[in-house]
Amino acid sequence: MPWQAIARKEIRGLVKPRSIKLGLFLVGFTFTMGGYLLPTAQATPTTTDYTGYMQGAVTLLLPLFGLLLGYKTVVAERESGQLELLLSLPHSRKGTVFGKFVGRTAVLAMVVGLGILSGSALVAYPFGSLEPGVMVGYFLITGLYGMAFVSIGMAISTMTTSSRLATAATFGIFFLFVVLWPELEVPLFLVLDYLGLANGGLPDWALFVRGLEPGMLYDRIIAAFFGQVDRGRYLGPDAPWFLGEWPALVLLGAWTIAPVAIGYRRFRGTDL
Repeated sequence: MPWQAIARKEIRGLVKPRSIKLGLFLVGFTFTMGGYLLPTAQATPTTTDYTGYMQGAVTLLLPLFGLLLGYKTVVAERESGQLELLLSLPHSRKGTVFGKFVGRTAVLAMVVGLGILSGSALVAYPFGSLEPGVMVGYFLITGLYGMAFVSIGMAISTMTTSSRLATAATFGIFFLFVVLWPELEVPLFLVLDYLGLANGGLPDWALFVRGLEPGMLYDRIIAAFFGQVDRGRYLGPDAPWFLGEWPALVLLGAWTIAPVAIGYRRFRGTDL
């Protein structure tokens, strides 16, 4: 099928640019180094300990690399004229976008998987313990998190017409999600308090909105599934169900589909 040919082309093309190879190496190396360093900081570590130990690095590195992997996917070919040539062949716009998304997320998932495998092995050897179920679950959730940012990057790429605009939008999204969003609680509380809606703290609906960012969803899922955390405003016994880990997992899955689907819808109706 046409989208499969495009996916294979994307996979082959990603191993050529030096910047992409360097980024892929950095992702895999980070997971491996985490597995190497954890036993030096904790006696008899487990794969479960590894999931929490890697959380800070993952929530910084995967958004950046996922966005960089996706943000020029379509717009660069659009500017160069390659996209018009590609679509003159028996390839639809839907197949082109889907194939590129599959190819790029497959490469990212492979690197994340190899990194987690090597990191988990270093955690287990020689004094730790390997938990295969935890390792597989951690890979699936972390891979989903990386895919969400590839999807966001591709949405930017399909909705813009110049690489300069796509670059600015990409770093703007990264700053918003990774740097600014975690600090929004106090400003949000002050605004709601001024409007008389805070009542001493953020209402549940405001906590839901604040927790929609992919990194916060990922942190919540990892903490609940692997850290056995059952306290706090999101995971505590008195928290409403829609703030819990299972809705967070569904929402993280939506982040992998919705942005690229919205971007495609815009791309479908625009002239090349």
